[in-house]
Amino acid sequence: MTKEIALPESVSPATWNADTAAMMEFAGLTWTENGANGPKRMYAPSGIMAAFINACRITGLDPTAKQIYAAIMGGKWTVLVGIDGMRVVAQRSGEYDGQDPIQWQAEENGPWTDVPPSKPFAARVAIYRKGVSRPLVQTVTFAEFGGNGNNWTKRPSHMLGIRAESHAFRRAFPMQLAGLYTAEDFEDGTAEVTDPEPTEDWAALIAGAESRADLDAIGARLAEKGEGTEKLRLAWAARAGVLDREANTVDAEVVEEPADYEAEASAEYDAAVERGEAQGD
Repeated sequence: MTKEIALPESVSPATWNADTAAMMEFAGLTWTENGANGPKRMYAPSGIMAAFINACRITGLDPTAKQIYAAIMGGKWTVLVGIDGMRVVAQRSGEYDGQDPIQWQAEENGPWTDVPPSKPFAARVAIYRKGVSRPLVQTVTFAEFGGNGNNWTKRPSHMLGIRAESHAFRRAFPMQLAGLYTAEDFEDGTAEVTDPEPTEDWAALIAGAESRADLDAIGARLAEKGEGTEKLRLAWAARAGVLDREANTVDAEVVEEPADYEAEASAEYDAAVERGEAQGD
């Protein structure tokens, strides 16, 4: 990271200082709602907070610059990055070797052009990664990936180009970016997630990693085979958080799997007790 970010060591809000609380609010993980008894502080599920914290650590992106944040998209909590954030992650990897300009088609089987058409049929981008003999070319069509929001009406070629670029970056840098989406990916209400058929039981390998070195080796092998998925990335991030905390002997609450309703309600009650908003037993 280029500067220190006030990331929390725990997903328990009672442990946050003022800077950390402000950062988590800026990232969309805590907010205030008006209830029957007045304003009430709300928090995202602890599982998504743990995933978000580790995503910040893995990518080095800054929530205060809106490079990375969390939001409910398509009916579920998702960690989002801006396209600029993806470019930063690729450059910091040391393996990014540039990309070609985005190109568009105005009609099916038509010529590709660097000039965005008013009504695009498709967009594509080629990203180069050091050590890979050929570029990774990602093509998306408006029919499959076009949205219906205001930006899609005003700037359809620009939006379709971002979708092509974000898909290409996720494929080129799967362990750093798999499972991280841009807001443009959700303009049509859903994000395209294609889970490849695994060649190994990645979930079991990640859960069984006994050291960060073992986990990093699993991540490198997973990236090499191009089988990264959102679920695996979140599992990897959660396991990394556990191992890092164990290595640093920091007593912190980490949720490896999304909590069920009763567990979430219990955690919220405990936090309320610590804040003096409820009475404990």
